[in-house]
Amino acid sequence: MDKPYYPYKPISSIDTLSKTLGIRPQLLLDISNKTSESYTEFELIIKNKKPRTVYEPKHELKKLQKRINSRIFEMVKYPAYLQGGIRDEKNRRDYVRNAEIHKNAKIIVSVDIKKYFDNIRPNYVNDIFKYFFKFPDEVSEVLTRIVTLGNKVPQGACTSTYIANLLFFNTEYRIVSSLRGQGIAYSRLLDDIAVSYPEELSNDDVTKHIKTLAGMFSKYGLKINNKKTKVETKKHSADPEYFKVTGLWVGNNQPGLRKVDRRQIRHQVYICEQEYIKSPFAESYHDLWNKTSGLVAKLGRLKHKQAKKLRQRLGEILPMYDEVAAKKITHQVKKICNSSKKTHNKIGLLKRTGMLEHKLGILGRTDKVLAKSLRKQLSRKQSGLPTYKEIWE
Repeated sequence: MDKPYYPYKPISSIDTLSKTLGIRPQLLLDISNKTSESYTEFELIIKNKKPRTVYEPKHELKKLQKRINSRIFEMVKYPAYLQGGIRDEKNRRDYVRNAEIHKNAKIIVSVDIKKYFDNIRPNYVNDIFKYFFKFPDEVSEVLTRIVTLGNKVPQGACTSTYIANLLFFNTEYRIVSSLRGQGIAYSRLLDDIAVSYPEELSNDDVTKHIKTLAGMFSKYGLKINNKKTKVETKKHSADPEYFKVTGLWVGNNQPGLRKVDRRQIRHQVYICEQEYIKSPFAESYHDLWNKTSGLVAKLGRLKHKQAKKLRQRLGEILPMYDEVAAKKITHQVKKICNSSKKTHNKIGLLKRTGMLEHKLGILGRTDKVLAKSLRKQLSRKQSGLPTYKEIWE
């Protein structure tokens, strides 16, 4: 399958849309008309990168966007070359699978779309609903208002990644099909495109393909980020910073981490072991262990042999809670158990309950009896209430 495909009948009216999303028609329209007031703006700071402005939708809008995802966007059949921001239970789509598409390459071309989300205009979003989903104008316009903010697609809204994947629904597949006919692999993880060649190719041919992509972007008012455009050949593969797709080295038959990266993860596990001796209860140790566990999980996802042994070592130095932390958790459980059952339908409380259940798992390492008792109390309080997914999606 080269083209995204929506296998259901179009949503024919606002009433049908409201039934699909489980919301009253008037409330649906009210939310769609006040989206400019329905976001909290903040800066996300990532190490060694420029601060990124993120827009967090407020409760009502966020709930509605999540339902648009689960009841509309997730119903689409997506082609394999789209790899990011898509829930797919059958075929995992992530940075690893994205890199696997380009194994055995001789040349890799990496292309980045400049300020992608900020430059996706509402008229193109409306086209997705109108021409891809075949929804009528009134439905397309309401949905467009719900998933855009001003003149852009907001980073932070859960619907934005699906829009980013569907933007080129009527043009991208043609380019992919043409490249595939030449034995060339293509993938896109949101705004990061990778094109790889199984054989050496002239600079003119590579440039021609980059220009083809630039032409597709320009149709939507988008530009290539020239600073992030890279052309790498197999000779670059000796350098640990080169020949990577979505952060993974593809110089072998399978994507993986270079020796220097694996060495760093082993060292991180060693640091955890040293910090555990000092105090397994410290909050800083919990953070360190969680970060290190994520790195080891990455090794496991990549099927590196070291992953199993490193996981065993981490299993011997699990973070724990002391008496002070146990008292705080006990207080938090009692506070939830003493609250009105009506409030348990609120997403915030369901989240806090989920976090407490995780904490009780950690508490059970040092006090199984207390953890079991508190878990039973939470379970009785939650009995008969809808789940997080039932309320939210």
